Amino acid sequence: MKSTLSPSGWTSFWRCFRANHEGAIKEPGNLRFDVLQDPRVKTRFFIYEAYKDEEAVLAHKQTPHYLACVDRLEELMSEPRKKRSFVGLLPE
Repeated sequence: MKSTLSPSGWTSFWRCFRANHEGAIKEPGNLRFDVLQDPRVKTRFFIYEAYKDEEAVLAHKQTPHYLACVDRLEELMSEPRKKRSFVGLLPE
C-alpha cells in the first residue's frame, strides 16, 4: 500500500502503524509487515505485507489493530491510499 500523509500527520501515523505492525507480526498467517518511507518525499510511505494465504489476509482485516489503523489513517492522508496485490513466487 502507498500512503501519502498530510505534513502534520506523522506522529499519529507512526503510532497507528507501529500498533498495526506489532499486532500483525504476531498473527499466525503473517510472513512480513514492513513500513517503508520514501527518502525523497518524507510524507510518503509504503506498507509491504505478506501473508501465508488469502485466509490469513482476511483474518488480518478483522483484527482490532488493523481496524483501528484503517479508521485513523483516512484523516491523516493528503491523498487516497493506493493498494496493489501480488502473488508470491519465491521463496516457495
